Amino acid sequence: MPRLVEVWKLDDLTAAQRERRLRRSDWEAIRHLIGVLQPAFEACVAMQSTSLTVADALGLVYRLRRTTRLGVFPCPKPYEKPLAVGREAILLFLGLDKKRTNVMELDNRMCEHEIVPLEATRDADGLRDEAAAIVKILHDEIDARFFSAESDIKNWLANDAVLAATLVTPGGAAMLRKAAARVGQENPIERASGAVLATAAHVEQVNPRAPSREGLLHEERQMCRTTLVGWDSDESEVADSDTPLDTVTRELETFLTTHTASDDALWFWRAHEADFPLLHLVACALLGASGSSAASERDFSVVGMVLRKERSRMLPEHVEMHCLLRFNAHLLPADPSTVPVLSEAERSRARAGMSRILVDTAVGGEASGNSTASDSDTFSGLTDEEGLW
Repeated sequence: MPRLVEVWKLDDLTAAQRERRLRRSDWEAIRHLIGVLQPAFEACVAMQSTSLTVADALGLVYRLRRTTRLGVFPCPKPYEKPLAVGREAILLFLGLDKKRTNVMELDNRMCEHEIVPLEATRDADGLRDEAAAIVKILHDEIDARFFSAESDIKNWLANDAVLAATLVTPGGAAMLRKAAARVGQENPIERASGAVLATAAHVEQVNPRAPSREGLLHEERQMCRTTLVGWDSDESEVADSDTPLDTVTRELETFLTTHTASDDALWFWRAHEADFPLLHLVACALLGASGSSAASERDFSVVGMVLRKERSRMLPEHVEMHCLLRFNAHLLPADPSTVPVLSEAERSRARAGMSRILVDTAVGGEASGNSTASDSDTFSGLTDEEGLW
């Protein structure tokens, strides 16, 4: 939107452009709309990440709900030229300004902003009617789609998969309690714990990584060097008879009392795998579910652009290679002439060493096999208008 306002200041506008130009009165409403819709836009963009977990999705929705209910919104000030344009200029401005100016970045442009209340007060005007109406719509839609008290299907706090994935996320238990309290629902921690244990029941046959022989010998040596018994010796006598589910229950109780400064679930479980050997497996199973279908939709979109009507007879390996290049185009040098050209024999050898797409049709008609993975995060910076390599 700042770009549009700049365009209307040009002298060489056509008559049609002048008819559609934004006036100062228009900008007053638009800047309020920007302040109201910016949080929703940020949440929608973040929701498209391929690494987004179900717990992350719940966190985004809850943060959006919390943001829209604070009653105040940062809106760009009445339009003037941006303070900085482009990454380098913005970083330079921030370094020189040292947080003296209230700024926000919009469309790669740094603008001053002011806090606008939802309703007018003695000291400040409230949001325009258009923006206030959108705030009301956001309130109703978020609660109806994600925290509905009338339908469990539209209530993420009544969804066992969401609850379990959030509970094994650092800080997830606190978020569940606060979210339930603020939407007027019961504390879901007990139900979430039950969902985690239900998942753990499926890993009873899975044992944690067996210690190495050197580790076993080291433990045996430690036992030979002491005659003291543990303070929990009564419990230790029956520890060997515990089922994996009992172990997961104890590890879950310990995890819920563990404080961590990081909210990165994947980093936490990678760093504390040894502390929670069985709960770690359960957490990996829960956090492996994607919180968004955006990645798979992008994959199908790229394949659809490759397999057009006039190219429907392409060989599977050629389709795979086109998609591989599309997702990894950012790794190619800017000058295509520097890319080495392979001979047919070299190409065959390189292709033979790659993971192939194998899909076998079983007797019952179900497809099985492996598919090469693609990192769709790299596609988020590309547009459909860009040509295929």
